Amino acid sequence: MSNTKSIYVRFVKIHLNNYGIFSGSQELDFSRHRTLILGRNGTGKTTIVNALAQLGPVQGVKPNNRAMRPDMSVDVVTKGNRDLVKEHSSLIFLSSESRELPMFNQEAPFTGMLSHQNGEAVRTEAWETLHAMLYRKPWKAESRKDLSPLTMAAGEQVCFVFAYAFAVRKVLNLDLPVVLDSPYSRIDSQQRWAVRTFLKEQPYQQILLGNESEFSEEDKPQYVLDYAEGYPAS
Repeated sequence: MSNTKSIYVRFVKIHLNNYGIFSGSQELDFSRHRTLILGRNGTGKTTIVNALAQLGPVQGVKPNNRAMRPDMSVDVVTKGNRDLVKEHSSLIFLSSESRELPMFNQEAPFTGMLSHQNGEAVRTEAWETLHAMLYRKPWKAESRKDLSPLTMAAGEQVCFVFAYAFAVRKVLNLDLPVVLDSPYSRIDSQQRWAVRTFLKEQPYQQILLGNESEFSEEDKPQYVLDYAEGYPAS
């Protein structure tokens, strides 16, 4: 995979200083391959995601209420072409709530990115990936025409969005990270296993955030967010 500046970016680390829920100076380092961050609701997972998406502080976030001084800061360190984070945010930042994004027009988020030929290649790749994710449900994946986004269950719609976003990366040779916020919350156990297997096979940097119930015991977190203490524990 080419690492030319035009198509390549990675998240290296994020430094948070008295930012929202995070008290004091806190730093999270991101692996080249996979970083898992666990935390209950309200512990700062979405705060991290939004700061990564903005490459800095988000308007409206206030300093931590226990901070000795009212100043706060966010520093997102990247490697590669930093502009790609905002340019391709619809490919990078995905969650179980992303399922309605491509429901009626799968290419809507990628207008201007796909030629007619690329668009057909993406659709083919996405459906093949979706079938692989649903292979434990053969009655769902017997034929492409039987899988309409309009009749999919919520978990299947999530899988469809993930499949489409990864298909765009592959067809356009975009080496981008993927930040998955609570990726399994709407997916049943059969689909969860298939999606987890699919993600582990992908060559892209992955940052996954969720609560313990979404992940298995074999998924070892690099960070656990603790609301009581207001900082991440490695």
